[in-house]
Amino acid sequence: MTGLAIGLAAAAGLAAAAGDVLQRSSARHEKSDPHESVRLLVRLLRRPLWLLGVLVSLGGLVSHITALSLGQITVVQPLLVTELPLAVLGSALFLGGRLAPRDWVGVALLAASLAGFVSLLSPEGGHPLTVPGPVWAIGAGLVLGVVAVLTVVAWRRGRDTRAALLGVASGTGYGLSGAFFSAAGRQVAQHGPAAVVLTWQTYAAVAVGLLSFYLLQNALAAGALVAVEPGVTLTNPLVAVSWGVVVFGEATATGWRLVGALGCAALIVVGVFVLSRSPALQAGRGG
Repeated sequence: MTGLAIGLAAAAGLAAAAGDVLQRSSARHEKSDPHESVRLLVRLLRRPLWLLGVLVSLGGLVSHITALSLGQITVVQPLLVTELPLAVLGSALFLGGRLAPRDWVGVALLAASLAGFVSLLSPEGGHPLTVPGPVWAIGAGLVLGVVAVLTVVAWRRGRDTRAALLGVASGTGYGLSGAFFSAAGRQVAQHGPAAVVLTWQTYAAVAVGLLSFYLLQNALAAGALVAVEPGVTLTNPLVAVSWGVVVFGEATATGWRLVGALGCAALIVVGVFVLSRSPALQAGRGG
């Protein structure tokens, strides 16, 4: 089951990258304005390329939810980092960017560090279905409070700073959405497909996911992918892994294996920042 969850998580990262590049290609000439954000979505809904990107992203979401129902969130969510190197390659192919030699170093570094992180961390257990309601409420309230603060600050900043902060807000929301989807997926695994409409976490995940999607579209319109991707890429797994360990009670390796996993996590951060400065992601700046 863990191997299948890893494969599905990697597929979700691929779909997310393809969806982001398609949406960015369609929104590259748009401007992000706090007073025009709803109208922006209305305009984008009329564009076939943007809608295709949404459909691809939704396919990735299905793969992501299935992975969460089969494996621990501390394994599945970090693998979504694969979205970044794939977004770099997609931007080079479809947005007119170019690849630098260091990009391939970043891709190799991310691939090796992700493999090391997952194999060394070796998470086990976790009980998302036994988390009390008040714990869900307090935890979700804290995370959404962070999202709200980031969003308010973002609207008061210039183009690329706004894009970066909205990217962080979006990634934070997606991490929380992943936690909700993890619980919903476990319900489906235990009680069958009908459970998807009977568990409240499904509706919470959709609501937070839509909010995160809304913030991401405004981030993509505000600036280049180079400004957006690091926040989206890093905060999503950071929030999800923290939730998995603290709230779900997933047990991770200890001793030298934990030290090694933390070292790999640091290398993941390095790889993300190397790739986030790729010339390919400079293509298609927003207005």
